[in-house]
Amino acid sequence: MYLIEDCAEAIGSLYKGKHVGTLSDIATFSFFGNKTITTGEGGMVVTNNALLYNRTIHYRGQGLANNRQYWHDVVGYNYRMTNICAALGVAQLENVNNFINSKQLIAQKYKTLFMESPFEFHREIGDVFHSYWMFSILVKNAKDREPLRAYLDDKGIETRPLFYPVHTMPMYTSKNQCFPVAEDLASRGINLPSFPDLKDDEIMYIADTILNWGRQNS
Repeated sequence: MYLIEDCAEAIGSLYKGKHVGTLSDIATFSFFGNKTITTGEGGMVVTNNALLYNRTIHYRGQGLANNRQYWHDVVGYNYRMTNICAALGVAQLENVNNFINSKQLIAQKYKTLFMESPFEFHREIGDVFHSYWMFSILVKNAKDREPLRAYLDDKGIETRPLFYPVHTMPMYTSKNQCFPVAEDLASRGINLPSFPDLKDDEIMYIADTILNWGRQNS
């Protein structure tokens, strides 16, 4: 049995001084266009296990056998990144610390603005360094989330809901599982704009607009 680490949005995050992606047998990162660094699409698999590395390469490369040309000995997939995408990713990786520092500063500014408000925001818990791919808030009641998002959209502020828990997706609902904490967070959470070039006046405008909505609906 192997431990797989899902680090999709967490590049640069640390737990007890160790980078995420180094805490398991094998880990995955996403480089989709809205991630901290991007190759346009695709992602990365990392491991220190030679067996898992070779198996990953095997399946990624259409299942081609090592000892016979054009012979497929397993059902594989064409998951190879293009050289152009890889070059983009390498250039992004050179700037990853700058991106993360910007996101940290943005998160701190949001925290200050929401500190005395009824909106909760996610905080670091324990010995972690949070890379803040997104900055998220929670409304008090699930029924308020979509009206707030509509209000923000009308003011020119794009938001997105937190991800839906996997067990609520149609293909898994037949198991009738219940994870109340995940369901509660998913129903109340809003991801706010947090791209690295977000300006101070834009952060202030976003926070003021949310706080104004809160005052009108308290």
